Amino acid sequence: MSKKTIALVGGTGRLGILIANALLEKADVQVRLLVRAGSRSKVAELEKRGAHIVGGSLGPEDGAALAALCNGAFAVVSAVQGGPDVIVEGQRRLLRAVRDAGVRRFFPSDYSLDLFKVKPGNITTSEMRRQFALIEESERGNVEVVHVLNGAFLDRGVLGFIRVIDVEKQTACVWGDGKQPMDWTTYEDTARYTAEAAVDDQPLPRKFSVAGNVVDFAHLVQEYEAGSGKKLKVERLGSIEDLSTRIAELQKANPQNLFAYLPLMYLRSMLTGEGKLDALMNDRYPSIRPTTVREYVAKEGL
Repeated sequence: MSKKTIALVGGTGRLGILIANALLEKADVQVRLLVRAGSRSKVAELEKRGAHIVGGSLGPEDGAALAALCNGAFAVVSAVQGGPDVIVEGQRRLLRAVRDAGVRRFFPSDYSLDLFKVKPGNITTSEMRRQFALIEESERGNVEVVHVLNGAFLDRGVLGFIRVIDVEKQTACVWGDGKQPMDWTTYEDTARYTAEAAVDDQPLPRKFSVAGNVVDFAHLVQEYEAGSGKKLKVERLGSIEDLSTRIAELQKANPQNLFAYLPLMYLRSMLTGEGKLDALMNDRYPSIRPTTVREYVAKEGL
């Protein structure tokens, strides 16, 4: 029986490596990776496990490499990160190669809140992904484009990044009443769901939403404490309006310092429910039992 080829771009990154590993666990799948010449050592283990390497990137000079990557593939998965030159223009070139090669399915690099529901300007980095989505509508041809949405990554670094739980200080912070349920999914589970969706023979919706745990702030704290055996100090920082004011102050003070205010933008869209995922599709792949907040915290020894 011939193997189903799944091509992956961004396979040297944290999520990309996990997606590649999840695909390589499938005996009937051949994994093909697009890798820059100077980054090949980063995928040495994946290559040892059977991944095929295509040298190249998403640049305008890489048309032949993109064609080779997509030739005969069932699906192409993007897990790239970067600015508009990568997310918009690079993925535009990739989508064209996908379309021209007759690939059935393409996954843009989203892996986030429901960015389609976020008000323009509320999360700066969502703008380029929405811009690509507009391009996709006109250039996808017969390609089935699927956006994987997983809420926030359940990860100690992300918890601190969006300033909801400081693991080192054992402090939890909230703006507003904290009653809005929030979606959390580990990197590993996001990768596993993406791998399953990539090889799925049945049609998929444009928005493929999954979540490991859906909890409001109070329950996030409770689950963290249950998993760690530690008591968090809770700090209430003000209203959602106060949060918006703080974001605006940080943007005005230093608009180039994206990481001063971007984390708070994500947190605001979570606390207001603006980026809340709609109907989850976890049940489509019952072999995956996603990790809960409590399980993740216990496993990581936070």
